[in-house]
Amino acid sequence: MSTDLNLKILESYVEIDKIQDEINNKMFNFITNANQLVELSEDDYQIEKTIKLNKISLKSYILDSPCCSSLQENNITNYSIEELKNFFVKYEKIYNEDLSKYYLALSLYEILEEIEKLIDKKIEREISEISNIFNDIRNIQNIVSDEYEKLYFDSKNKINTEYKNNKINDMAYNLCIQLLNDIFNFYMNGYPNIPDEYLYKE
Repeated sequence: MSTDLNLKILESYVEIDKIQDEINNKMFNFITNANQLVELSEDDYQIEKTIKLNKISLKSYILDSPCCSSLQENNITNYSIEELKNFFVKYEKIYNEDLSKYYLALSLYEILEEIEKLIDKKIEREISEISNIFNDIRNIQNIVSDEYEKLYFDSKNKINTEYKNNKINDMAYNLCIQLLNDIFNFYMNGYPNIPDEYLYKE
């Protein structure tokens, strides 16, 4: 049993690590292209500290585009990103105007949405793994913030017990604690911030 559990934890960690690599790659992709948009927009767009603030900023920048202003004037306000791309194509043809910087802003918004989905997927996988040892970890999705501390220590105590009883080895124990910390960090602090070294500075 213990060997199976140790192996399962290790295999899950490898999968979780792959998702994290994908998140890191997309974040790097976002930063690279976001800096390009800062230049193209002549500083109208600035890279924000959080994913949420960047999404708000990008949405505002896109809605200020001549195409969106035109749609607004015609009372067209409810459209998807794909529909907006089509509107951009038509607008460029009709008015012979280059909207490439707004296409870039749209792609950045989509990258941020992809990052959020990957983080959600990673956290779900981590919760699923810890639930094999302590099923109550699933309650984290429903509890209020002042109950986090108790759930954290209950989870950690259960992992400690499994370790003391030789159900999991040193490596599996360390991985479980790492996953547990990652889960609680997400629920207490939300999506990760844009790393400071990537933030645009004037």
